[in-house]
Amino acid sequence: MKSHRWHDNPLGLEALAAQAADYAWHMMKTTGAMPPTVIAVTDEGLIFCMPDGLTNDAAKDRFAEVARLLAVAHCARAIVMIVEAWAAMPDANGHLDTNTPPSQSPNRREIVALMLEDHNSSATRMLFIQRDAAGAFTKFDDSQSLQFGESRGRFSGLMPRHKPSVREAAKAKATLAALKMNIFNRGIDPNLN
Repeated sequence: MKSHRWHDNPLGLEALAAQAADYAWHMMKTTGAMPPTVIAVTDEGLIFCMPDGLTNDAAKDRFAEVARLLAVAHCARAIVMIVEAWAAMPDANGHLDTNTPPSQSPNRREIVALMLEDHNSSATRMLFIQRDAAGAFTKFDDSQSLQFGESRGRFSGLMPRHKPSVREAAKAKATLAALKMNIFNRGIDPNLN
């Protein structure tokens, strides 16, 4: 891979979003579900990490912390978090109920959310899940384009603001190992797509 400054993202968030969408389609088509996954763009290629399900707020906080650790441990240039979720949609009058959890909203849609971040920007994309009458995944309605903007919440600010030292990277790797995270390199060169 061509050498870049540590904060450069040679893949770009658009190409990373396309690869993440392809990966989500593969997982949905082969298993019927999208396990929470974080993918980091690194000098070694794409590094994948799959924490346990996001069943409560503590698990979601842990997933965000794992993403931060992964970014430091591998000097990531960019990351994408991929999760299956419910999204509350506006009703027929355009009103969005923000008081009802999306999973309980009558106007909910099942989605795979892509949350991307590099050192300069962040973006999101929703892939709307379509299923057949038996409930099996058929395809994504992925007409929504990548939405750039400032992110807020637990899944924002995941990238380190300075290049991690060798010591910081080693400490993050040790913490991930202690957490028994399933981390692997797919051997994918991010410059190929």
